[in-house]
Amino acid sequence: MQTTDQAIDEIMALTRADINLKDRVIHIRHSVSKNKLTSPKTQMSIRDVPILDDLVPYLKKLPKTIWLFPKVDGTVTRGAEAINRDEYVALLKRCNIGYRKIYATRHTFIVSMLKYSDLSIMEIAQIVGHTTTQMIVQNYAKYIKGEHLRIDRNLKLFTDKSTDRLA
Repeated sequence: MQTTDQAIDEIMALTRADINLKDRVIHIRHSVSKNKLTSPKTQMSIRDVPILDDLVPYLKKLPKTIWLFPKVDGTVTRGAEAINRDEYVALLKRCNIGYRKIYATRHTFIVSMLKYSDLSIMEIAQIVGHTTTQMIVQNYAKYIKGEHLRIDRNLKLFTDKSTDRLA
């Protein structure tokens, strides 16, 4: 299981070379902690993450440094502890969002993907670096209530898509 700081440490370790706009993937191959570049904690943490359409314009404006989130001198940042709390709080305020810990963005992403996307639980788990779907179900699915009552009731139970391939 990834802790929230580990996910931030992976983001802080991203370099320009990790971003492949042509194939639209971000290669997660490193982590950073206390000014040291390391490998991610688990084998599942080493992964390729799809670049979603909304992210493309920002990635096209990459900084002119090796690191995506460098220190002022251009070197690798310390990791999760390096995030400037004052800047983060100011950003939340400008966006009219009440204060929340920075890793809540990860939580929000996972819950939103479960609720509003066509991604499977397995796809979401792989994107965020979980080793199993169990983590998604145990920690995030509980925030989605009443979805079963919003299904398309015209759903065809016995179709080629749902059953014929299994027979």
